[in-house]
Amino acid sequence: MLQILTPDEVARGDCPTGGYSFTGLVPPTSVSVPSRLRLLGGAGLVVPPPLGAAVDGPAVLDRVAAELGDLLGGVFGAGAVLPLALHDALISPETRARYEAPGHAPPWDRPREGFYWLAARLGDWRVQACGEPGDLHCVSFHRPVEGPAWGGPPDDPCALAADLAPALTSRLGDRPSPEGLRDVTAAFSPGLFGVALSSPELRVRTGIRQTLGADGTPLGLARVLRIDAGPGCRAWPGP
Repeated sequence: MLQILTPDEVARGDCPTGGYSFTGLVPPTSVSVPSRLRLLGGAGLVVPPPLGAAVDGPAVLDRVAAELGDLLGGVFGAGAVLPLALHDALISPETRARYEAPGHAPPWDRPREGFYWLAARLGDWRVQACGEPGDLHCVSFHRPVEGPAWGGPPDDPCALAADLAPALTSRLGDRPSPEGLRDVTAAFSPGLFGVALSSPELRVRTGIRQTLGADGTPLGLARVLRIDAGPGCRAWPGP
């Protein structure tokens, strides 16, 4: 059963625990504006919350729930009541106001209907998800690391998905899959991802991350399963 996370339990980001390069990743920009591309790209595995204003959209959230059920299955399946919220942007109203001032014009993503947000506990795991219905779902599951962070084999996404997202197991079990899912782990710096699988509309990655709070305070090491799915994944320029 899903239990709603309190604001203090939500991870606002994560960072790798060792050195790495930006090979195969979206490089940092001079102005760090939350965007769809930053949501998809970079080394991060934990999905951060949207910062826009909350808006009403029950019909939109009904579609989100149905699509997450089809994608993940299990406790997200048909009839599940998910703690979903809808926001009008990934960036905050204050940031938008500052960047809309004369002489400033960094682009920011305007959603068709809104960016949804889900933050819940599933047993020992915390699930955080953000995206747009019909286009993009970014979902992360993370839980505290048991024992040393290094030295063992990388997490098998099939084994993790069997418990957390059983609807994915048939798509992950035989690689290469009908979706063209490829193992691209070697395209990144060694140790950055445990496993990285990629296709035009589905990406699945695992890894160990230091989770971060709202002010950048470390929350502890976590084992992470990250899933990106939908046509919006085609905007990702990496492998």
